Amino acid sequence: MNIITKKINSTLIFYDKDVEINIEELFSNNVFHSDETKNVEWINNNKWVKKHYMRKGKMSFLNDNYLYSCLKKTRSYREFEILNYLYKHEFDTCKPLVGWVTYNGIIYKANLVTEAIQAKPLDELLSLLFTGLGVVDTSIFKGPIAKDERAALLKEIGIKVAKMHNLNVFHGDLNISNILVSRDSITNKKVIWILDFDKSFVKDLQEKDRKSNLDRFYKSLIKNGYYLDSDYAQFEIGYHSTINR
Repeated sequence: MNIITKKINSTLIFYDKDVEINIEELFSNNVFHSDETKNVEWINNNKWVKKHYMRKGKMSFLNDNYLYSCLKKTRSYREFEILNYLYKHEFDTCKPLVGWVTYNGIIYKANLVTEAIQAKPLDELLSLLFTGLGVVDTSIFKGPIAKDERAALLKEIGIKVAKMHNLNVFHGDLNISNILVSRDSITNKKVIWILDFDKSFVKDLQEKDRKSNLDRFYKSLIKNGYYLDSDYAQFEIGYHSTINR
């Protein structure tokens, strides 16, 4: 996958050799530096998004500390590798720029920087569609989207999830917060983006793996009050019309 790894003091950085910016110079000049008390932060005039990996749930008392064994098992490297794989296969996700791991003995802290995507979160969009408020004109949406487009939108999402599975990628948390929607300025068609591949993996997916992702998305719609049988039926139609068997 052409990932270059460099050691700078106690930090290991990694990036794709085809990236069009001088990663090592930018890193040495602290261009990627930011407040590491935040899990996600927009940097470089909102052109990039920086993720600082932090524990949640029962392990949150460890904050941003992880047990180090080898670089390829760290959270930032694993997510960078999947994003890079998807991006090179022209799948709509954020372009990874650089990741790094700073370690002290057996403990490490991890970071990842990607290009930002100018799009609307699916949960926000569904909220507007379900309340009947439509979507106001913005630089992303060139006009309101009517309520009756919900089913069509869910069908397109089903198609995109199937394309992800056709690339043998299992998403670690496929919910409505990890899906964005934009509109192509040239074709005026909607573009579905899938993000946040932390705890995801690439392997020969089995039916149970695919079903697990679909169930997570299904439960996310129900939990947030955006589930309709007719809409979800379109999601399934889009998915099953595209998935490789």
